[in-house]
Amino acid sequence: MRVKLMLLAASGMIATSTDLSAETSSTVIDQNFAGCPGKAQLLKMVGVSWDTRPTKWQDHKALREHLHAPVPEGPMRILFWSFGVHHTSVSFSVIAVRNAQGQWHTNGVGEEGPGLLQIAPRPWGGLDRDLSVEQGRKLDHLLADPCLYASPRYQRDPAIVAGGAEQTLEIESAEHHWIGSWFGARTPQEEAVIESISE
Repeated sequence: MRVKLMLLAASGMIATSTDLSAETSSTVIDQNFAGCPGKAQLLKMVGVSWDTRPTKWQDHKALREHLHAPVPEGPMRILFWSFGVHHTSVSFSVIAVRNAQGQWHTNGVGEEGPGLLQIAPRPWGGLDRDLSVEQGRKLDHLLADPCLYASPRYQRDPAIVAGGAEQTLEIESAEHHWIGSWFGARTPQEEAVIESISE
């Protein structure tokens, strides 16, 4: 089952998010993201920042405990969190783990609940699979890209006034503990990792 988490951006939600700064200059972007694909997109964003972001670990854990879903563990882990609220609220947790043998496994759960509309909560599920050897190698390659870790820790698309979700990607490994968040626009590097673990 293909899980397209980008559908959250089209489901009429507004994320609870605060701009960190009004504009980011080309010079600042060059200093932090030099030579990386995606600079042109960043120039159109607001609130672009490389300041440290908070983990969403407790949100993943709370949602999974509420849904009686497993919390995957492994020596290397990727966590993807998405939350938005408008007519309804939507929370989604995807966790991918790599075991000692190099095998990647990805698991995703979520829930749609009340927002402006008072609806009964409805759980989402269906993402639970091992990545193939080829898919795992592709993901390992993406995680070795320095441009992923050079991505801003936050960015916001000013064109989105209503609709969208605030999302956070976390990489946990021996080499990195990196956290990046966005509202409405990921870097190409973030997008590639999300696609690899959520489809």
